[in-house]
Amino acid sequence: MRALRIVTIAVVALALSGTAATAANAPQKSKSKPKEVSVADFYFGPEKVTLKEGQSINWVWAEANTYPHDVHLKSGPKALKGKASYSTKTTAVTNAEFEKTFTTPGTYKFICTIHPTQMHMTVVVKK
Repeated sequence: MRALRIVTIAVVALALSGTAATAANAPQKSKSKPKEVSVADFYFGPEKVTLKEGQSINWVWAEANTYPHDVHLKSGPKALKGKASYSTKTTAVTNAEFEKTFTTPGTYKFICTIHPTQMHMTVVVKK
């Protein structure tokens, strides 16, 4: 009887370890890489980006910049919450990045508050 219990425990342990190994080796659902937008002297490049819900943008300040810039959400979808989190808190000339994930479908308009007539971009988020 005792030997049967030991065998049963061994079989259960082996089955569980196989399940754990299978789960550990299963392919993970990968997040897509953020789309990169350049923050350069007097423009965002590209000026229009289309994303799927859940994708991100990484704004990267160009090394050749000579002026400070920021990223500011001018307008977004009505259902958007936390609008302030879609804007940088500081300005930078170079060596800066700002990444944001877009979870609310709609149209977003961004500007640089220092150069609002020159630096603007549109982000369209689709379901």
